[in-house]
Amino acid sequence: METISGIRRLRQRWEDYQPTKTQTFWIGVACIVATLILGFGVGGWVTGGTAQQMVSEAATNARHQLATAVCVEEFMASVDAGTRLKKVQQTSWYERDQLVADSGWATMPDKKEPNMEVARLCASQLSEMEAPAPAKATPTAAVQSNSTLK
Repeated sequence: METISGIRRLRQRWEDYQPTKTQTFWIGVACIVATLILGFGVGGWVTGGTAQQMVSEAATNARHQLATAVCVEEFMASVDAGTRLKKVQQTSWYERDQLVADSGWATMPDKKEPNMEVARLCASQLSEMEAPAPAKATPTAAVQSNSTLK
């Protein structure tokens, strides 16, 4: 029973409460400050400058990822890809990016110098790849029979 009467007293005090203008002002200020702290802290809000920096970094990372895909694809399409891949994999991790850069795989067509970030990413992907399987020779008879079907 005591809890119910305590709740009633608290409810009555809440209904009777009439804040002054000064109290209302400071309550508003506290709410604004709390909103800003929670928004920029936990809420993930950022300023315009930070957002622009994030966009710029995302664009740069996307270009690097695309250039890395091109680097790996061209590397694996080369005639002696298996031999080169073994050489990359046998090289120390801290020398791989320089090996890829020196070979020209990380140099973009419109640039004269290799992009070292692309070289690092490309070398990392190449070091994790398996050696390509040797191409199987197609018998001449099979090639001739396929050409007659067309």
